[in-house]
Amino acid sequence: MENQHKTSGVPENPDVFSAALANVIRLDGDKETIIGQAWKAAPNLLVTCGHVVEPFMDSAKSLQIKFPSSGNRYAVREVRLHPSFGRQADQLVTFDAAIMLVDLSGPEREARALPITFGKELKNFQPLSAVRYPVHLGQYSSTPVPLAQLGRMLGELRRTDSYHILHDLALAPGDSGSPIFDDTSVVAMHCGDTASLPGLNLPTTSIRLALWVDALKELGVEENLKLVRPRSARTAVSPILAFCLAAMIVFVVGSGLLAKPIIDSWTIKHPQIKPITVGFDKPRNEYYEGEPLLIRFKAHSSCFVHLFEIDGSKVTLLYPPAAGDQVVAVPGESVTISHIGDIPIGVGKDPSKFLWVVLLNAHDQLLQPSDRKQDRDNIGLLNISTDELMDKIDRIGKDDPQKILHVVMDGPIATKPKPTTETKSSADSSGQFPAQQFKEQ
Repeated sequence: MENQHKTSGVPENPDVFSAALANVIRLDGDKETIIGQAWKAAPNLLVTCGHVVEPFMDSAKSLQIKFPSSGNRYAVREVRLHPSFGRQADQLVTFDAAIMLVDLSGPEREARALPITFGKELKNFQPLSAVRYPVHLGQYSSTPVPLAQLGRMLGELRRTDSYHILHDLALAPGDSGSPIFDDTSVVAMHCGDTASLPGLNLPTTSIRLALWVDALKELGVEENLKLVRPRSARTAVSPILAFCLAAMIVFVVGSGLLAKPIIDSWTIKHPQIKPITVGFDKPRNEYYEGEPLLIRFKAHSSCFVHLFEIDGSKVTLLYPPAAGDQVVAVPGESVTISHIGDIPIGVGKDPSKFLWVVLLNAHDQLLQPSDRKQDRDNIGLLNISTDELMDKIDRIGKDDPQKILHVVMDGPIATKPKPTTETKSSADSSGQFPAQQFKEQ
């Protein structure tokens, strides 16, 4: 049965794109400003507007990419403008597109690129939507979701130019680079309003400019969502079925084949820290209240791992066992966490949130001895709030986004009745637990 609440012009579930959406940040000393939007089009390849990054072509270190869904930041390795990028006498920026090379890791490396289909015909007044993290609304939280905003295609900017199109999506400064969707894929990219362009005689900000996604071909961006195009009206394939089939194709090829000509032409450095693998001794909803919990993680690069439980503003340190101590994680070795001090970690009925933080350097300490309460009744409880801890993480990431990863994930929850007889652990004789990737939210 079709989704009765589906809105034409909006993808079925915009939230699935959250890990592929980013903000472009300009650094100026201690000040940072969000100057545009970016989105993942292929492994390590992000797309944004050319005018957003043009001033930083020779100083890419002044830019950072921040993914609101995780809070992770990345340095920009290289920027390339569209070959036909230019500014006309009427101030119109033509072929306003650029690509950025960013060495992604953690949940961003695993995130699926946004679906792209070339050759789609855009019709006047057809519904479109922009999916992004709006800067002007200040929509940021520990688990943010992107906003899908509805509008319409208004037509081509000029009859002889099919690449530059007009739309009426209510976007604001800082939204340049936002991907614009029809029902299934990215069809354009928002470039700005038209009121500031006197040569166009469009004195209103309700009419805005976008670039047709096909213009990205010249930047080496490749189509990754091949929809079945009908031969005739009688043999037309259902758009929903076509989307499902195409999504399967994206899943198969998305990890390594997209934008290969561009990626191969650049020298890509491996991330300095890699994601960790996390597992529990049971599926997260198979515990009874008060059941002891075993958490196991395995690092894949030398790093320093911290595990916190966050409950509103309250923060409890679960690992390492003493505040201020940092233990180097050896690649390939598993570490088990089961106690806070000498008190076993138990599972409760309320859902828990675990914050994992992975640091590259020991000198980037998250905690000081004074950050932890000293009385035994509050073992593990910190004197700092969740916001203060996140501020510390942001400061380290702002200094160098390549030396820290962090993610919030759901912990186990008690849903089973307490057994009357002792039950066998779900861990097998080898002590292996069901693995979960660090990318989980």
